[in-house]
Amino acid sequence: MEDGRVENRLQNYTKFWKTDLNKEEKHDNENRLNQYTDVVNGLCFFHWVDLIWIPIYIYTGFYDGATDLYEYGWGPSFHFSRFYKGEEFYASLARHEHYLASQMSLRPGMRVLDVGCGVGGPARQIALFADVQIVGVNNNPFQVGRARRYTQQMGLQGQVEFVTGDFMELVKQFGENSFDAGKRTLDRGRRASCLWG
Repeated sequence: MEDGRVENRLQNYTKFWKTDLNKEEKHDNENRLNQYTDVVNGLCFFHWVDLIWIPIYIYTGFYDGATDLYEYGWGPSFHFSRFYKGEEFYASLARHEHYLASQMSLRPGMRVLDVGCGVGGPARQIALFADVQIVGVNNNPFQVGRARRYTQQMGLQGQVEFVTGDFMELVKQFGENSFDAGKRTLDRGRRASCLWG
């Protein structure tokens, strides 16, 4: 589709599940875990209307469909943060991202990896705050496309870049010790730790 969503993702998702869930076996779940990227990019979003579930974005993946809702609820930063009394929502998100940058001891010019970057809100905010170069990795091409568009709108394309990649194959994609620091969003990114010192 024009906006980066993929039409056959619902069919891709359903192939990982048996029609009768009582016939699910251990190897079925292992197959879903081993094919994580294909499974999550193959979900469909449903909306409750008049006592029935209506499929929305029926031919798109979960993240393709859910991204609009995430942005509606959180803007470009898909995470929670603590609010202080009287603090504006987006200010609390930015404060939390600045806190993360401080805790990572980032210094100007460092190359930072953001695993599971969503549409890149934290990456852009941390890049501005800490004056670092950030590479965001996401397994969903639709979110990567949005992240690139927002980054260009902010004029940060020389400082922040986004790529589609497999979180479990980051060393193959980038090489050993190619980052000075990293931020992980998903637990499956735990193997990324070998990418920075």
